Amino acid sequence: MKKSLGLTVLVFILLFTLSGCSDLNQSGDSVIKDAARNFNQTVNNNIDDLTYHNELSHFGLQLKSGDKLEWTEDTSVSEADFSITINAEEFILAGLDLAKVESPFYSYIKDTTTNMESLIYSYNINDEKAMYNNSDEAFEQLIRLIPDQVAAIKNDGYILTLDNGFKIHWNSDERVNKDLAFIIVADDLVKAGLDINKLDEWKVLKNNDANDSQVKLLKVFYLK
Repeated sequence: MKKSLGLTVLVFILLFTLSGCSDLNQSGDSVIKDAARNFNQTVNNNIDDLTYHNELSHFGLQLKSGDKLEWTEDTSVSEADFSITINAEEFILAGLDLAKVESPFYSYIKDTTTNMESLIYSYNINDEKAMYNNSDEAFEQLIRLIPDQVAAIKNDGYILTLDNGFKIHWNSDERVNKDLAFIIVADDLVKAGLDINKLDEWKVLKNNDANDSQVKLLKVFYLK
């Protein structure tokens, strides 16, 4: 019941966020500090799931479903300064034909060890050389480069807006569960056969903005 209620509340809040509710406060320096502190607390509470990708200079938070969030410690290494890796299994079971995905947002990889098929969304901040001492510092300095894209939701954490409707949400420490959520755009996936009515862990967000016709999906991860 606790998790079900938490999901309902989070979906409700994010619906308000997407429709421009007044509970969404634009970022300032204090918001950046608090947003980074809460995100880094979540990572450190789940330190066994923290990864590092040497080739890309990426820190990552490995999620139990096979999904993953990554952030770079050096923006000059690649264009993936933030990336969201999505286990495509649920989408495939809901009709997605990966061979038909034509999208500027997603790239495809297959893990030769596990055979897991994934879609990856990447976001580039800049290509300047920057090295940070650890994952905590890297995350805070990254969001300091894009302060207008970070906002606080009254009583319920923070939203990082990337581009084209993709977002990352994490809770503030007022909440018992340290939850993380992805919001992704699924229009190109629907064109490639995805039936959003057959999804389970991914939920469809109903957008109240009449000028926004994107199909957006939300997935919540319950962490320590």
